[in-house]
Amino acid sequence: MSNEEKYSSEFEKIQLKPDQKKKIAKFLEGTDRFLDVRDFMERAIEVLLAWEQNPQTSISTMAEMNPTMTQYQVLSMMMKPEQLKGMYDGIDWPEEWGNKWTEFQKDNSPPKDPNTDESQKQMNARKSKEDFEKIQKNMPESNNFLRSIKFEEITDNNLNQTKYDNWPIISPVYSRFFPAKIAVVTLADMMREEKSPLVDFEKFKINAYDIAEEISGKLIKYETDNKKKRSQKKSTGLPKPYDSDEMTGSQSIKEERYKNKYFGKITKREGADVTHLDGLLSALGLVKVFSNGKVAKITLTENGKKFYLLNNPIFEGKVNESLSKEEGMFLSTKCIPQRPLQFEINKNIIKLVSETEYGKSSDMANDLDIICIESIEEFLESKIDEKIKNRIKKEILEKSITMNENNKKIKKIYLNTEDLKERAKLRKEMKQTPIEALRIAVMGRITELGIVHWHINVAGRSEYTIENKELSESIING
Repeated sequence: MSNEEKYSSEFEKIQLKPDQKKKIAKFLEGTDRFLDVRDFMERAIEVLLAWEQNPQTSISTMAEMNPTMTQYQVLSMMMKPEQLKGMYDGIDWPEEWGNKWTEFQKDNSPPKDPNTDESQKQMNARKSKEDFEKIQKNMPESNNFLRSIKFEEITDNNLNQTKYDNWPIISPVYSRFFPAKIAVVTLADMMREEKSPLVDFEKFKINAYDIAEEISGKLIKYETDNKKKRSQKKSTGLPKPYDSDEMTGSQSIKEERYKNKYFGKITKREGADVTHLDGLLSALGLVKVFSNGKVAKITLTENGKKFYLLNNPIFEGKVNESLSKEEGMFLSTKCIPQRPLQFEINKNIIKLVSETEYGKSSDMANDLDIICIESIEEFLESKIDEKIKNRIKKEILEKSITMNENNKKIKKIYLNTEDLKERAKLRKEMKQTPIEALRIAVMGRITELGIVHWHINVAGRSEYTIENKELSESIING
């Protein structure tokens, strides 16, 4: 059966959920922008498909339909007037709407970007330029405050603990582990200052982002001045410093995404009754969060405390190393094993690197991708939750196969095309598969952990060798 036939049979089985039908019916009753349900569904599919297939150019698909005033108002927060005109083929919509637009703005104050209030607080935090130095100075006192706390006993009787959802892989979006160190140091500093092991979750994220941004500025300057190569940069995974006095919608969204990704976000899966804590800190088992509605507090776990108390080169004033050997050992042997599939992938990749003669692999990336796939397939044969198993199959393996097939077709056209503009367009159409994203993240992180040495050769290919033999053998045999 071809893929087209397989998907065709699946399309026939699709039915909308009752709550989805209700939401769409209610929406269509209040608008004349769509002829009927089919018209709405076709438009929804076109927009999402464009976004999934080619995010860079999907905006043109969205612009095929005239904007509502509310949509335009949101877009105007993220784009400059000339960009909006270009998006809509030179049409100046406020001018087209005239008085209607003026009246609309009077009755509808501009919507705030996600967490605009938080964005302003972030801007205020940014005004202080030496918070990193203050944290460094306060660390001995913070150490003393934390040592006596038994974090396994910390709870909040008024709030419910929000836990990690047991996803067995550390997401590729967490490209490095050093942001986790920044987070636990910031959290410890706040505990010391507030004389409490529980602190406000949102306030913590603002402070942690501020410290991450200050450190990023110092590392980027060092790397620029010393012409460090991509494989040598320690600023990877940190937010780019924002030096404008005015907050924009796009910057607000970037900041919120980063904080949610690395420091944590409370989420609720569709069809589930419980909330979960997403983010790198939760995946590594370094923090606990207690929440109830809009109220949320965060504290460390025992592992979080142990990780915090380990010396860190950057917080000791160095700029050429982001994690110490002790921190690399702790993360590799105490934190990553909590995510069993991730640990197996790391172990098998490290084993492959240890067995590959330096510079002799014709296509190391392909070999590493195969190791990732084989590790996942072996893990799926073990006794694991069916929902997790199906999600791994669908979101990683099956999606990678589909995307690979499409990339091969595009690459074939690319190799037979001489037009430079067309080649550039085709390059953009080739998408990174979930397996490739997983492999890239793993290699960046185990380099950061000091397990392997990453070198980019004259041909632009990445080559790896074992750097910490003791740690690599410990993981392989673990």
